[in-house]
Amino acid sequence: MSPIFRASTTSMLLVSFLVCSLLPTSTTATALPPVPFSTQNLKHFIQNKCENPLTNNAAIWSYEGRLVDPTNGNIIANVEGIELVRSLTEITRPDLSEKKNVWKLVRGLRRLNDLKVRSILSGPGWDYSATLLSRKLFCYSPIDEPNSLMKEYRLHPTAPSRKVKTDQAVALYDTATSYISMNGGTDMVVMTEWPDGHWIQSEASANRVDNEDLLSGDSSHNMDFTVYARKSGKRDVPMLPDKKNESKDGKPSRTNFIQFGKDDNSEDQRYGARETYSFNMGNSELTRGEKVKTMLKVAVEKIKDRVGLWDLDEDILPNWLTPTSDPTNSCTVRYTRYGEAPSWYGPGKMCTLELWGKRVDSLAELPPMAATLAATRIPGFMSVHSSIPSGKGEGQSSSENPGKEVLAADEAAMKAVNWFRGKGGALPLEVMTDGEKEETLAETIVNTGLSIAQKVRAATIVKSASEL
Repeated sequence: MSPIFRASTTSMLLVSFLVCSLLPTSTTATALPPVPFSTQNLKHFIQNKCENPLTNNAAIWSYEGRLVDPTNGNIIANVEGIELVRSLTEITRPDLSEKKNVWKLVRGLRRLNDLKVRSILSGPGWDYSATLLSRKLFCYSPIDEPNSLMKEYRLHPTAPSRKVKTDQAVALYDTATSYISMNGGTDMVVMTEWPDGHWIQSEASANRVDNEDLLSGDSSHNMDFTVYARKSGKRDVPMLPDKKNESKDGKPSRTNFIQFGKDDNSEDQRYGARETYSFNMGNSELTRGEKVKTMLKVAVEKIKDRVGLWDLDEDILPNWLTPTSDPTNSCTVRYTRYGEAPSWYGPGKMCTLELWGKRVDSLAELPPMAATLAATRIPGFMSVHSSIPSGKGEGQSSSENPGKEVLAADEAAMKAVNWFRGKGGALPLEVMTDGEKEETLAETIVNTGLSIAQKVRAATIVKSASEL
């Protein structure tokens, strides 16, 4: 090898060594920490979760799924559900130096009324919070009779039949859920309250599998997270978690999972549950033409409900009145919950609840059994008090002297919390039964709801000339 070639090679190696030494040893060394729960991401999530594109009324969510035994994969029951959700308030914690914005924090806390989350948000340690009011209805049906409310269950074909009471086959409740962003969006606390004062607080962890958009800060598509919920005790006081004392695992033991379904002792037990939410959020903005079509469709459906034509064939409507379904404008969620099984399935058994939900524009898109149950057996289910102004309609102002619109919006929010607590003329949220004839409830629902709809369809379908 010539001296010139040897010197050239040595120089190239030296240059390569210097270049490599200047490069980072790994991509994670300079990578910014993920902020899955940033204010921007949560605002986008809240907008898609509870925004009604047409009005300030509650957004409607439809759910369908199943209850599964994780030990053998057997489907225990079909599940249908309805959720009505509204935004109560959104609060961004102001900088202490920005005294002119402190009044916005005061306004937000005032709108929370007597919710327990107010005590958390009155202190430091958080960046952004959004509180939603939600009304939920879920019901079980046998796997071989999807349009019938479950009234009995057999573990296997030769096992004795177990009676399933109405309050065990139907889950009906109101909740106030707060999503609290912490530490610049790297952490989130989820707190859910019930009208009777019980509450659950949990810490969320972002799901890193197939969630690159979320972790990179792109909130236009997904919001995936898992929470380990634990029910509060009667003397517990809600507070933000102390990261210094947090365990490495953070997962509760198997004996600390919450029961899905009502039980005599469920109110006094302290359990936890693992819940996974996978939201797929599209573009919630509608064009002017889409809004007009949807408004006309809602008006037609209201007329159908008023005269009893629940299952009117939409083929007789003009094509311009039927809005086209755009999947990019849809908002969907997959929900998985692992916890203790309902009491009628067996004490101490575990189950997995799998639900697929989507935000819908009208009641006509809800699951048939849940919709019929809500319409015929739950008085006032759709009555969720008055609308709560939000966004531009909330009357936000940069002045410390709020105008009439601001005061009216705050008053509506506080009244909604009173309604949530069962005050202010709110109807009790309960399922009407037939007393001693409770076992015929499933047949009654079918006969008064689904069968009537089928008869109306048969009587109103226009036949062709050849069939007359």
